[in-house]
Amino acid sequence: MICLMANQLKIIGDCYKKFGLKHTSKSTACLPHSIRFFKKHILTPKENSEISNASFYGGTLIHIIVQESLTKGMKVADVIKSELIQTKIDEYEPLNEKDKKKFEFIVKEAQKTALNHLSNIAELGGQKWQDEQEQVLWTPPVKTYWLMYIDLVSENLLGDLKNKFGNPTLTQKKGWTYSNVKCPDRPFYSDVQQIALYNKATGLKPFLSYASNCDKKLFTQENCKDLFQENLDKALKELMIYEIAWEKKLELADGDLDTLAWLCCPDFSDIKKKSFWWTGVAQDQIDRLLKHYV
Repeated sequence: MICLMANQLKIIGDCYKKFGLKHTSKSTACLPHSIRFFKKHILTPKENSEISNASFYGGTLIHIIVQESLTKGMKVADVIKSELIQTKIDEYEPLNEKDKKKFEFIVKEAQKTALNHLSNIAELGGQKWQDEQEQVLWTPPVKTYWLMYIDLVSENLLGDLKNKFGNPTLTQKKGWTYSNVKCPDRPFYSDVQQIALYNKATGLKPFLSYASNCDKKLFTQENCKDLFQENLDKALKELMIYEIAWEKKLELADGDLDTLAWLCCPDFSDIKKKSFWWTGVAQDQIDRLLKHYV
């Protein structure tokens, strides 16, 4: 009862405070707990922000291009040529040769991908779009608040941009080739959870825009049952369950980092293989994690 009252008064719970944590987010709540521990308790904020790859960085690039076009009335080609975008492109540091080739492909096809997003958004009718919007939301009994940044907001709509990028493949005969990717026939569930959080925070009608260089899909409450209000409410409850499961581990650890490490033991084979979550992670950062398991 005391914890619930504290949450209703918008007081961050002790289980977060003891580890110096202030808020949560959709992307954080959906992480495997071993990865969440590594990102939030081993890496510094600067180190965490520097871990990227062509897909993540390219997604941010497309987002900026679309937003600049919508909010400033600029042509996509002009946005791409702008100092803002060219600087962003020059700043990217590829992880390896394959990642470099993928980013080159994303940049080359950026105009097509952005135009496909804009074609989706045009189907929503005349809207006055705002810049990316920051929102916070408390959802009792979660003992902290959700922090979110919404891609696109108008007077009665909110939306998120999702990109599908092809993958480069090295062949002996043709060198590097690229696969074009189709958009999904229904939104990914993690994206539904994200848009459910945004909907709860704003009360606005949600949409999801998926785009690749060769395909596009727009999902709204009119054409996608996953975005019906009852399904959004269910998705949000499940997202809250993810966060409460993490809170249970914070409470068990009671501010002790070693205990939390043992409660969030990683898959060591994934670390050795440098699988998805561990791609681009420096060895000294991994060593800092592993010392907790001596």
